[in-house]
Amino acid sequence: MESNKNISYFKGKSETKVDVEYLKNEMAQFFQLDNLNFLLGAGCSSHIVDGTEQGIPGMANLYKGFFVENPGFDIAGSEAEPIFMGNLEKMLETMGAISVAGNVRTIDPDIEKKISTVQKYIRKRIISGLHGSEVLGFYHDFYMKTVSRGRKNPINIFTTNYDLYNEQALDSLSFPYNNGFIGTYKRSFNPASYKYAYVEDMNLSKNVWERVPNFYNLYKIHGSISWIKNDNKIYEIDYEHINDDDTVMIYPTPLKDRTTLMTPYSDLFRAMETALLKKNSVLITLGYSFADDHINRLILNSLAIPTFKLVVFGQSDAITKLTEINDSRIIVINSEEKIHYFNNFVEKAMPDVQPDVKEQMDLPIVSDLMNVFEGTKNE
Repeated sequence: MESNKNISYFKGKSETKVDVEYLKNEMAQFFQLDNLNFLLGAGCSSHIVDGTEQGIPGMANLYKGFFVENPGFDIAGSEAEPIFMGNLEKMLETMGAISVAGNVRTIDPDIEKKISTVQKYIRKRIISGLHGSEVLGFYHDFYMKTVSRGRKNPINIFTTNYDLYNEQALDSLSFPYNNGFIGTYKRSFNPASYKYAYVEDMNLSKNVWERVPNFYNLYKIHGSISWIKNDNKIYEIDYEHINDDDTVMIYPTPLKDRTTLMTPYSDLFRAMETALLKKNSVLITLGYSFADDHINRLILNSLAIPTFKLVVFGQSDAITKLTEINDSRIIVINSEEKIHYFNNFVEKAMPDVQPDVKEQMDLPIVSDLMNVFEGTKNE
């Protein structure tokens, strides 16, 4: 039982064993900081139910599924499946390196076509996993539990995921958020939108406008299946109307770092850096193994700000190295019972939904009331 003190809570190298109540109280304090930031990685959009993976497949299942659909897939004449030990990202990195080396010497004349085959498969699996009800439920509860009375500063959500679980959850809750796109009929990316303040009352006679409380900024720092590039502009449209080759997504390749220097990624990373460098900021990472150097550099640079705190829910070799920095502002949390998994974080580590928020969410919406009224009339 997680109620026992079996959760590892590291502050630098110092490890303390804590229970769920202690952890929940700690999270409640972090949630009160002025500038609250989350980084949601691939692990947040995947969940195992009775041995079956819901949502977006993890790397191992992506790898396995790819070779089921593409038996005998080879790279430079060698059968690929046994080489990369279940890691599709490593395979793509190798293929990308072969592609770059092709400028000097051709190693595999079909390498570009093969890279495209892998990328199209990844996009297809993301789309097929978009509607996992349990995964969506975790995102829904996550956002419900981030709402707090009186919060005026936006909550920043950074994610490496291409999927639409954040958007689905926020839309279902009718929570106001900005994802960097402006417009209604034709929505285009404009990084300046992250600097806008959304206010409750547009009465011009007032000298002070009140910010919309509990507002969210969503930064999809690796792109999205719903983004498309046209005439050097990025647009957001229904993913069903986007061809595989037109999707704006950063796939794992040796050129990943260079890709982040291009629009819209450079704008998104600049915005992330600006958010983390604000006074009294905390970044809570979930489902992220610290395997992306370009993101890690940005996060670690934020430690130059004395009031910055980094809270990591996870377990990996790279995360262990974070504890070895021995900075008490770096807090690492994990347990054998997987408290660091997204579903457990949401269900056990986050503060409870505030009573006034729950009461508001339980109110019937106007359309429900209209349906009741119409039903009464027709009886």
